[in-house]
Amino acid sequence: MSKTANNILTLNHDEAMDFFMKSEQYHGFELPEYFTFDEVLKYVCEKVGTTPYEECLQKGISIESLSDVNLDILLNKDGRYAVRPIVLANPFLYYFLVREVCCETNWQVVKNLFEKYKVSHITSCAIPVIPNEKEPFHKATTINNWWNSMEQRSIELSLEYRYMFVADITNCYGSVNPQAFDWAFSLKDTTIATGIQSPIAQNIQKFLRALQQGRNIGIPQGSAIFDFVGEIILGYSDLLLHEALQAKAKEYEEQGKAFPAYEIIRYRDDYRIFCSNKDALEEISYILQKVLERLNFRMNSQKTKISDSIVTDAVKSDKLAYIYNTPIFNKKGVDFDSYEKHLLYILMFSRQYPDSGSIRIMLSDIDKRIEEHLKSLKENNNSKAKNWESVDLGEDTKLAKLEGIFSELKNHKRPKYIPGGSVRALSAICVQIALENVGCVHYALRIISRMINSLKDMMEKQSIIDLVYNKLCNQPNSDYNQLWLQNMTYTQDKNTGRSPYSLRLCQLVMGNSEIPLWNNDWLKAVFVNGLPHDSIVDKETLKKVTPVITFRETRAYYETIEEDFDTTNK
Repeated sequence: MSKTANNILTLNHDEAMDFFMKSEQYHGFELPEYFTFDEVLKYVCEKVGTTPYEECLQKGISIESLSDVNLDILLNKDGRYAVRPIVLANPFLYYFLVREVCCETNWQVVKNLFEKYKVSHITSCAIPVIPNEKEPFHKATTINNWWNSMEQRSIELSLEYRYMFVADITNCYGSVNPQAFDWAFSLKDTTIATGIQSPIAQNIQKFLRALQQGRNIGIPQGSAIFDFVGEIILGYSDLLLHEALQAKAKEYEEQGKAFPAYEIIRYRDDYRIFCSNKDALEEISYILQKVLERLNFRMNSQKTKISDSIVTDAVKSDKLAYIYNTPIFNKKGVDFDSYEKHLLYILMFSRQYPDSGSIRIMLSDIDKRIEEHLKSLKENNNSKAKNWESVDLGEDTKLAKLEGIFSELKNHKRPKYIPGGSVRALSAICVQIALENVGCVHYALRIISRMINSLKDMMEKQSIIDLVYNKLCNQPNSDYNQLWLQNMTYTQDKNTGRSPYSLRLCQLVMGNSEIPLWNNDWLKAVFVNGLPHDSIVDKETLKKVTPVITFRETRAYYETIEEDFDTTNK
């Protein structure tokens, strides 16, 4: 049986509160390493405390009538028209929702509810997991949990079952019917229904409406608490599905037949159903469809299929393609003789498997190749610079030798070209990858930043940076691109005292905290006046920023190694 990580249902109410009130759970998407919301969340937690929500409100102002209550970031998913919204939730509303779920009495109610969701033959793998203190990459524990509980478990089940039905829900979070929280907490239409309306459900609905300008549909995306409250609805759907399948099994029994064995795994809105009887598998899929329809969910027909090749179909298609192309492309090396071919391969791969995890792996691998190449070049040049000291010739000859060495250094130390193309051309390919795969924009920009940093010609540097900026930012919904471009150009922007980035988060980085990130006019001034906006940008981390982008997990990993080394050598 595959190993799974501990999830937050193993925590007590105080520990659960601490979990959700950490910066890395507040924003589930990657941000440059100098952004942290811990001080803001701590302030809100201490300032509001146990004060009832209604007592915090400014009289005469309806929060549902205000704009910019949250900081919304729209991601242009494909460089064209597909858009995905993520939210930096208003920290006060975020706290009210977390407090509602995690107060001692409610947390026990929620835990009891999830105990009732545990049914035979259906496994949910999507409860937020507790991360390790130091993670080698973003959301490492969550990703490893998915790998163990979904991919590995699916492959294991291929030993027991012949077929697998694969499906997911279209626009799952955006389709959540808030009334379903009432149904979930009262266990409506189940054999264990209570018929009691829950105040927790009503308060969750109230805070979700406030977070969405009064919209009474869907839940936001971008924080662990939203994933968790979404799981309250999806867990309820598991219970409904279980009882519907039990009823179907009873029908079979009355006809003197046995309902075929099955197993269901769900990760958020992704379903995998296993059965050795194809007709029964289709019957289960129709029952699932009926259950989902009751909750305002619909299956994505384009991603729905029945497979009789479970081992391969249990693995993501992009990962299979990555494996299939070994040894053309693998971690030990590549057969591409130039970086341009390597990047073009990644671009074409991304068009088949857009925004996939494999693209990040590939971009990380070529970044490592370029880093090692530039490091080797630098070490070689440093070695040449020392050669003149050992020359045992006359002064004139030695001087000529020295001039030759430094002439060579001048020509090769900071090249405009690296194997397979110019920095400008390679940057253009990286930009195209970023445009078409917004979730990977920071990986593409890290490569660009490394190549630009290798240039000596300042005019060439600035020219490429300007072109990259214009390409990535002169399009609708490019906020996320701005955040990472600023990470690349911050050193230069600080020296010139100018910054082209208009996003409010970017303004904070440049020291402009006059424009608040969130509209808090709905709150009494006593709660808002001391909100520490300045702390959102960690000044000490900002001092460490270089023209080459470093991810926060990478820095934490290497700093841990350095600390261990220092301790060992004391």
